[in-house]
Amino acid sequence: MIVSSVLPNGVRILSEQMSGVRSVSLGVWVNAGSRNDPPQGRGTAHFTEHMLFKGTKRRSAMQIAKEIDALGGHLNAQTAKEYTVYYTKVLDEHLLKAADILFDLFLEARIDSEELEKEKKVVLQEIRMTEDTPDDYITDLFAEAFFQDTSLGASILGTLDHVAAFSRESICDFMNTSYAPESTIVAGAGNLDHQALVDLCAPLFGALPARQGRYDEQAPLRENGLRKVYSRDIEQVHFTLGARGSAMNDERRWVYIVLNTILGGSMSSMLFQEAREERGLVYSIYSYLNAYRDCGALAVYAACTPENVTPTLEVVGAQLKRLKSGDLRDVRLEDIKAQIKGNLLLARESSVNRMSSMAKNEIYYGREVGVEEVIEKIQAVGMDDVVALADEIFREERLIFVSLGRLSEDELPWPLFS
Repeated sequence: MIVSSVLPNGVRILSEQMSGVRSVSLGVWVNAGSRNDPPQGRGTAHFTEHMLFKGTKRRSAMQIAKEIDALGGHLNAQTAKEYTVYYTKVLDEHLLKAADILFDLFLEARIDSEELEKEKKVVLQEIRMTEDTPDDYITDLFAEAFFQDTSLGASILGTLDHVAAFSRESICDFMNTSYAPESTIVAGAGNLDHQALVDLCAPLFGALPARQGRYDEQAPLRENGLRKVYSRDIEQVHFTLGARGSAMNDERRWVYIVLNTILGGSMSSMLFQEAREERGLVYSIYSYLNAYRDCGALAVYAACTPENVTPTLEVVGAQLKRLKSGDLRDVRLEDIKAQIKGNLLLARESSVNRMSSMAKNEIYYGREVGVEEVIEKIQAVGMDDVVALADEIFREERLIFVSLGRLSEDELPWPLFS
């Protein structure tokens, strides 16, 4: 059972006791990600995440690393589009020490100007590394095309020019606006006691001052399709084809989950079986969902040699047409639901996953969405729901296509559903 408390300034504390485990996963979540970057400071949220590991008033960056390693634990962070998380996983006997390290870096980061200049070089290398990794870079290119002219379309890492211009003042300004108490969640899962966690957090997080001035924007609904071809002399062509997805609070997100699993969410999916197993056109092909607070995308990714682009796209088009007509052949809807259920239940054996799930539910829904509720929603999805959704979103004139590799737009087999 998940237990929650709210400090007077709005910081939320969540915990879930897991029986039979010796680990604890503890995270500090902020409801601010790259969507909250200032317009002229793309990459600020991600760079802020990096800077919090560069030393506090009590510890250097080296001391932070050495102390967590001495516990045999893990300390990490992630910046997403709509949140940032700093988290640790340790044995239960080391919780107090690990929490002291985690809370120290979150609450007492120095943001030293000299360290900032050094970290710029690291992040600039990270950006270049992503651009040199086609299967990562195509994700950014697709988001830029799909969420055109919005912060969702900008890379989480930011741009070379923006990162190079960061200063101590710009990072502190971001923290003073976006790292507000009401945007902060402390979540723990594993062998821990809720009241002990509250007693640990209250004197530290209860002192966070109120803050104002976030950069929030709504993403307009995309109605028109687009094809963008980026030329690069590499061995494979990487491409992504996307359609409108669900927002996190869209009741049809359960239908989207089922549809995505059928289409390309596993090795038994329509795309994987046809494009790879039956025809040997690709090594990698799958579909995925990106859901945000007000919008989302359902996308198909594949990588293949230039001569296989046309037949691979023909396979994708044929599978989308099959879904629109309800022709699943040997795919059984009940098997798909059982697969989703199994994935959900297996994920619950991880304290990190349990910690992440409770925090995300709090961010997006303001309440716990139990696995039983999710399974019930999935079980309620019918074949008619899947077909109706596929017919609605897989419209030729609304699809977004982006490719990277040795391919020209003239070589694309369009229209896709011919």
